[in-house]
Amino acid sequence: MNRIATLSRSEFTLLGRNRLLLFNAIVLPLIFPVGMLYLSRDGGLSDKSVSAGLEVFALFLLVFVVFYNLLSVYATRRDELVLKRLRTGECSDAEILAGPAVPSWVLTGLLTVVIGIAVMVLGGSAPVNPVLVLVAVIGGAALFTALALITSAVTRNAEAAQITCMPILILATAGMSSIRNVVPDNVARILDFTPLAAVVDLLNLGWLGRTTGELADLGDAPGAAAGFVDTFGSAGQPLLVMLAWIVGSVLIANVHFRWEPRS
Repeated sequence: MNRIATLSRSEFTLLGRNRLLLFNAIVLPLIFPVGMLYLSRDGGLSDKSVSAGLEVFALFLLVFVVFYNLLSVYATRRDELVLKRLRTGECSDAEILAGPAVPSWVLTGLLTVVIGIAVMVLGGSAPVNPVLVLVAVIGGAALFTALALITSAVTRNAEAAQITCMPILILATAGMSSIRNVVPDNVARILDFTPLAAVVDLLNLGWLGRTTGELADLGDAPGAAAGFVDTFGSAGQPLLVMLAWIVGSVLIANVHFRWEPRS
């Protein structure tokens, strides 16, 4: 743990010196969802408004704060031979890879607290099941970290990350409920198994006590939301989808991750 803390401190220092990266990591994940929530409030926030705000927050948080940031960091550190030199020391491979990820993970937790407070201040309800919300955020951060490790294997340098990130960005966007609700049912069922779809489904269940499908069908007089215990019963599929993506991504990264610069 001391070695990971040492590595992460250096990454925090580098992040603090990069004003643009710091802006993208802190402001972007908040300004759009908070703006949406603020504009949609009318004596309170509806479940659909809260769901839309949380969904946009999850997209910016996991794709830009976690995935793209770590993709750039891993590609840069590899190109500068930092990763190769660290492997000659006492640090294990897991510690070397976890160190650069800690700042993104810490920001993920802090920004989630901020958006949660913003939802309740603007008139939204408190989470029905905080456990599922926590699982969605932690699992999502782990999942998109693993995807960054995989993508870094085909990323020559930090500049190339702007191109190689596109498949994951498209895959993540396809999992948003706003997309799944308008495509044909057979396509929507496939998109339910995408990474961000699992995160969004867990967030909706944990915060609102409703599945994504129930939120899409909400009318003017919606029925009662599920309680704390009942939400666990509907969380099986998104939990399994998230776990499958995490395990599969880690296994692929373990085989294909590159420690030396690409020739």
